[in-house]
Amino acid sequence: MLWGVLLALAAATVMLVLQPPMYQSHATVFVRTPGDVSRVVDGGDTYARERAATYAQLAKSTTLADRVIADLNLDVDPATLSARITGKNPPGTALIALSVGARSGTQAHQLATVFLSEYAEMVRSLESVPGLLVPRAELVVVDPPGLPTRMVSWGLPLLVVLSGAVLIGLVSGAGAAVIRAVLAGTAREDAERRG
Repeated sequence: MLWGVLLALAAATVMLVLQPPMYQSHATVFVRTPGDVSRVVDGGDTYARERAATYAQLAKSTTLADRVIADLNLDVDPATLSARITGKNPPGTALIALSVGARSGTQAHQLATVFLSEYAEMVRSLESVPGLLVPRAELVVVDPPGLPTRMVSWGLPLLVVLSGAVLIGLVSGAGAAVIRAVLAGTAREDAERRG
């Protein structure tokens, strides 16, 4: 089993060395309804929840990525940047969990900060109604961009990948030990029959 663990860790280490690092900074925003929809029976909760699902999808907009690129004067394609951004709306909530990825931790945090500003501005402009002083919905940052986390394959943290490698190594090593024991037992029985 030890050999299985060592081989799996060696394979994971090679993969980590060959793959360039990716960092993610995470934030959470809340869809608030300060405008005229807040006067409806449920205080605008239904409107906010419906908008949250839509705005979670808007997070991947190349137009939004292009605005972030312009703000930071980056040399990256908007489609590449938008592919590194995810927005997820937990069902039944007006929250949006955001992740912004970059090749360095500092850049991930900076991108997330500027992204949140541009994201809130885009939602504000989409929800503005002529003649009203406040938009129908706006984004409020609940959790600002946190310390970036190094991500590896499939967007998983380093510790998860290494733990997975150890588990795969243990299972592989145990399987190899069982097969070896069965084959050794069969060979011994054949030798006893002949001898």
